[in-house]
Amino acid sequence: MLTSMDRLTIYAVLCFISFCTIMLTSSNDMGIFAIGGLFSAALGLWFELTSDAELEEEN
Repeated sequence: MLTSMDRLTIYAVLCFISFCTIMLTSSNDMGIFAIGGLFSAALGLWFELTSDAELEEEN
Protein backbone atom coordinates (compact mmCIF):
# COMPACT_ATOMS: atom_id res chain seq x y z
CA MET A 1 0.00 0.00 0.00
CA LEU A 2 1.40 3.38 -0.98
CA THR A 3 1.42 6.23 1.48
CA SER A 4 0.27 9.70 0.58
CA MET A 5 3.87 10.94 0.29
CA ASP A 6 4.67 8.08 -2.09
CA ARG A 7 1.73 9.01 -4.32
CA LEU A 8 2.73 12.70 -4.25
CA THR A 9 6.25 11.79 -5.32
CA ILE A 10 5.01 9.62 -8.17
CA TYR A 11 2.62 12.31 -9.43
CA ALA A 12 5.34 14.97 -9.24
CA VAL A 13 7.79 12.83 -11.23
CA LEU A 14 5.13 12.03 -13.85
CA CYS A 15 4.26 15.70 -14.13
CA PHE A 16 7.94 16.59 -14.61
CA ILE A 17 8.46 13.90 -17.25
CA SER A 18 5.35 14.95 -19.18
CA PHE A 19 6.33 18.62 -19.04
CA CYS A 20 9.85 17.84 -20.30
CA THR A 21 8.40 15.72 -23.10
CA ILE A 22 6.19 18.61 -24.21
CA MET A 23 9.07 21.10 -24.04
CA LEU A 24 11.60 18.91 -25.86
CA THR A 25 9.43 17.85 -28.80
CA SER A 26 8.70 20.05 -31.78
CA SER A 27 5.29 21.63 -32.09
CA ASN A 28 4.49 19.44 -35.12
CA ASP A 29 5.12 16.19 -33.23
CA MET A 30 3.31 17.03 -29.99
CA GLY A 31 1.42 13.95 -28.91
CA ILE A 32 -1.87 13.67 -27.13
CA PHE A 33 -0.29 11.28 -24.63
CA ALA A 34 2.15 13.91 -23.30
CA ILE A 35 -0.64 16.44 -22.84
CA GLY A 36 -2.90 13.80 -21.31
CA GLY A 37 -0.11 12.70 -18.98
CA LEU A 38 0.52 16.26 -17.82
CA PHE A 39 -3.18 16.83 -17.22
CA SER A 40 -3.57 13.52 -15.37
CA ALA A 41 -0.53 14.12 -13.19
CA ALA A 42 -1.67 17.65 -12.35
CA LEU A 43 -5.12 16.33 -11.49
CA GLY A 44 -3.60 13.63 -9.30
CA LEU A 45 -1.40 16.17 -7.52
CA TRP A 46 -4.39 18.43 -6.93
CA PHE A 47 -6.45 15.55 -5.57
CA GLU A 48 -3.69 14.39 -3.23
CA LEU A 49 -2.95 17.88 -1.94
CA THR A 50 -6.60 18.65 -1.21
CA SER A 51 -6.88 15.63 1.09
CA ASP A 52 -4.82 17.25 3.87
CA ALA A 53 -6.29 15.16 6.67
CA GLU A 54 -4.64 11.98 5.43
CA LEU A 55 -1.31 13.77 4.92
CA GLU A 56 -1.34 15.22 8.46
CA GLU A 57 -2.11 11.83 10.01
CA GLU A 58 1.00 10.27 8.48
CA ASN A 59 3.33 12.99 9.78
